[in-house]
Amino acid sequence: MATVPTLAKGRLSRERFPEALKGLMQERHLSYRQLAYKTQLSAGYLNHLTKGTRPVPADSVVCTIAAALRVEPDYFLEFRLRQVLRVLDTAPPLADRLYGILVRNAPFTDDMKDLLEQPRNGNGESGGALGQGAVGF
Repeated sequence: MATVPTLAKGRLSRERFPEALKGLMQERHLSYRQLAYKTQLSAGYLNHLTKGTRPVPADSVVCTIAAALRVEPDYFLEFRLRQVLRVLDTAPPLADRLYGILVRNAPFTDDMKDLLEQPRNGNGESGGALGQGAVGF
């Protein structure tokens, strides 16, 4: 009788979504078709995700993929980044304090400081490279 693997808790990837997804699929010995069956997503779409030719999916899709791969959604770096962004968006004083800590205590290059200091556009997104496009969501 086959045993059902338990959910891997506490595991976190430092890789971007495409590499993390591909790595989990290889680790679990899953083909695109097998993962497609488990997630009800198309094999072609999953292939695009592992190649990075599609943006990181919405959190609900990340949760579906994570469940099929038996990891927590926060295994994926971009999912964690989104959670941090949500908290910081609702707590400007916290964002200001963290910004101060980062700028004062970490060795930042001038170009990194410029990215952090760019004004946010009207949609609440950064106007520069730290906006949605840079982190793939």
